Amino acid sequence: MLSLDGLGSSKKNAAPAWLEVFNLPYCEKQRFSPSTESPTMIARPKASASLHRIGLSLVTCVMFGLQTTAAHAQGEASPQSETAANSNAGQNDLDEAIVQRIDAQSDEQLGAVSALLESAIKKGLDEENLSFAKKMLASVQLQRSQAMAGAMLQVPGRRQLQLRDQALESLSAAIEHDPTLIEAYLLIARLNMLPIPGGDPKAVLEATTKLIELLEDDPAQKSEALWMRARVQTEQEKKLADLNAALEADPANLRAMQERAGIRLENGDVENALKDLEAVLLEDPTNQQIAGAAVEELVNMNRLDEAIELITKLLAKSPSEGMYRMRAILHRSKSNLEEALSDLNKAIAMAPKDPMTLLQRAEVALDRDDVKSAKEDFRTATQVAPQILNLEMVIGLRSRIALVENRLADAINDAQLLAERNPNSMFHRLRLASLYTMDNRPRKAIDVLSELLQSDPGNVAALRSRGDALLSVGDHKKAIADYESAVESVGKLEFETADEFQKQEAAGIYNNLSWVLATSPNDSVRDGKRSLELAEKAAKFSDYKAAHILSTLAAAYAESGNFDKAVEWSEKAVQLGDEEDHEQLEQLELELESYRKGEAWREKQETEENQVPILSPEDLIDT
Repeated sequence: MLSLDGLGSSKKNAAPAWLEVFNLPYCEKQRFSPSTESPTMIARPKASASLHRIGLSLVTCVMFGLQTTAAHAQGEASPQSETAANSNAGQNDLDEAIVQRIDAQSDEQLGAVSALLESAIKKGLDEENLSFAKKMLASVQLQRSQAMAGAMLQVPGRRQLQLRDQALESLSAAIEHDPTLIEAYLLIARLNMLPIPGGDPKAVLEATTKLIELLEDDPAQKSEALWMRARVQTEQEKKLADLNAALEADPANLRAMQERAGIRLENGDVENALKDLEAVLLEDPTNQQIAGAAVEELVNMNRLDEAIELITKLLAKSPSEGMYRMRAILHRSKSNLEEALSDLNKAIAMAPKDPMTLLQRAEVALDRDDVKSAKEDFRTATQVAPQILNLEMVIGLRSRIALVENRLADAINDAQLLAERNPNSMFHRLRLASLYTMDNRPRKAIDVLSELLQSDPGNVAALRSRGDALLSVGDHKKAIADYESAVESVGKLEFETADEFQKQEAAGIYNNLSWVLATSPNDSVRDGKRSLELAEKAAKFSDYKAAHILSTLAAAYAESGNFDKAVEWSEKAVQLGDEEDHEQLEQLELELESYRKGEAWREKQETEENQVPILSPEDLIDT
């Protein structure tokens, strides 16, 4: 499943991850040092502490009163009083324990109180005093356990485990003496949930089950106990049932909601998972990790507008540099460059020297053809943090700047560096091949793409790119083979169900294959019927709005002998090309002239390989 455990606590000022064990509403955190004379409790019960103080005072008064009365009545004891005295043989130890308990703080002092109470119980007490002594002993054992738990913060490795085990042993004795001691069960569960060896999920299950029973009248704490039990349930159905019960008891339990979102994502219930994540985020808009998870799911579902809307809500509650950056990424993916730039400007206003935000703004500047601003942001980012120069993002951006400035050798050098660093990266190898093609090095591109296709024979982008490169060196037969393989990999694509990316990719492949089948000088590879079939699909998938694809449709009709249709579509291609100031407008006009003469178009590219050496990394021009 998508575990959200690593996404951080939903609390705004969260403790270190493993200290979450002590983050209890029942408890108040206090410092503890093993070397001090007065270790204090990590989680001393607020209510029970005051009750104990009242109880101690009352019992002390009663006990001293009884002793005074006994002193005045010496020599007058009846057989009944002798029997009572025998049943309270441990009374003196209990009285002394009460006195020492009032000021006991150190482990040594608490140990002395425990010894007195155990002695009193062993010697014998009447029913009322026995009950009191057991509860008092449980309280002391809890306090000692809490001190041990606190000491774990300041000791390493094995000593941590020893303290944890000693604390659990003391807690086990505490609940034996007082089976209703809520704080003891809580600490048992949380100590066993620590991310250190030796935790016992079964002990967590037993402790939290008892807690749920004891906390029936406290919905908020019952919800916490249910959340804790859900964490150790091995069956997903039981885990989800506990989380649902936790949220029924306390709808504001964000940790339970976060956990439930993870399970819902695993089960494919994305809609309800997103509702849970949004609820968490609206309470804690600063939690960028959870925000990232929610936004990622929306993006995966191609629901970018909803992702932007969610971030907008979070920013209204708590503006943050990270959220502005995240929304900028989404705006850029929708080609809303002005909105993206606006968000990045706000992010930089909040964190002027953040190198990642500066680099992100440089990318947007390049998208807007603002090379000067892109270079300024790039320089600032790398001056603020020189260590980022070796990051892939930085190298990729530097390559983009070089490409825009037509420094293809520099762009290729960086692309080679990235491809060498990531030999299994399809993206980096495709980019390198594309740059080789742009720099009139088609044979180098073919080498890169052939190596990629050895490990991924059905890679559509690689097949199409190698087909283009083969076409540029005049090897039409091999180019057609690659295009046909790409068509096969795309599969049967329906216009009504295909998304925009699928339409664009398919149109490009259909178009290039159709073009070579219609225009190749090699009679053995031309196929007018197949060319027309592919050209019509390419035109449909591009909504009849791409001049070069309408040009291909015209060429297919000409190859099929239908010059009237060839002229019709060629005129439309020229018209579109003129409106768009198409770079190949002159060729489009020549094609139209050929069809008006009743002549099919023939084309064979033979790109001359660029033999100029590529600069070494040391010779790269500083951007």
